[in-house]
Amino acid sequence: MLEKSAAGIKHAEYVNWLIKNKILEQILTNKLPMHCQDEYLEYYEKWIASSKYNSFTGFEKFPHRYISLGVTQAIDDWTLYCVKNNLRLRVFRGEYPYSKEFTNWCWIEDAPLQKNDAVLISFPFSGNGNKHTLYDWLIETCNHMNIPVFVDCAFFGACSDMQVNLNQPCIDTVAFSLTKGLSAVNYRSGITFSRRSGKDTTLDMQTAWQNGIHLNVAIGLQLMRQFSPDTLIDAYKSSQIEICKRLEITPSNTIQLATGDKKWNDYSRDLAYNRINIRNMITQPYLY
Repeated sequence: MLEKSAAGIKHAEYVNWLIKNKILEQILTNKLPMHCQDEYLEYYEKWIASSKYNSFTGFEKFPHRYISLGVTQAIDDWTLYCVKNNLRLRVFRGEYPYSKEFTNWCWIEDAPLQKNDAVLISFPFSGNGNKHTLYDWLIETCNHMNIPVFVDCAFFGACSDMQVNLNQPCIDTVAFSLTKGLSAVNYRSGITFSRRSGKDTTLDMQTAWQNGIHLNVAIGLQLMRQFSPDTLIDAYKSSQIEICKRLEITPSNTIQLATGDKKWNDYSRDLAYNRINIRNMITQPYLY
């Protein structure tokens, strides 16, 4: 029942609400808007700000907001930006592996940051579900060296006790997704806050032409309007703590993730963290 992936909790209340209220039927018959990109982009920022347990701020300094197919499409855009500008991608050990599959890259731990580098870091960090211990150092260094940074906030909606001001000169792009926070794995959508526009990003033309994933966006908007970004924390935090205590592992700030000692080496990520996904156990703790 334990997993190595970072897949999100399947929260039945989300799907039950969609079915009970015939949301898909209403969208397909135009009783609810299918083409709601602008409303979605505006509401998403308000949804982020509505969290009682987290503080993600600084978006007013990003002039552009784009539709994206979760965070992964935004990473595709970032990878292309790195390739076009001959930038070497830098990531910490334990990071989301997709980010380094398609370009020249190097672990941050293995070499000093350099002028022609670009950084990707997740917040919470993919390797352990918490704020990376070197996050503040990284941002300060990248500010000083004028190194562009992409911040992956895919775990927002499934995390608590996370505070970050994203208004930093080095932060070029910030991406969010509804996949984990609203169990939207089969109808992914997200938002990307960016300092780039025009030919510097593929997301600009897609958003300007409204060539996005309209049904996913429409479903996502309705879910955000109905459910708080704190829903999973309210529903499962006590269960997460109970399961982690039982397994003798450490709960993280991300509801489905925990970390373990050397007994859990089978769950190692880049030999840096033993990250364990306990999502199946925390939704039904008394079965195990």
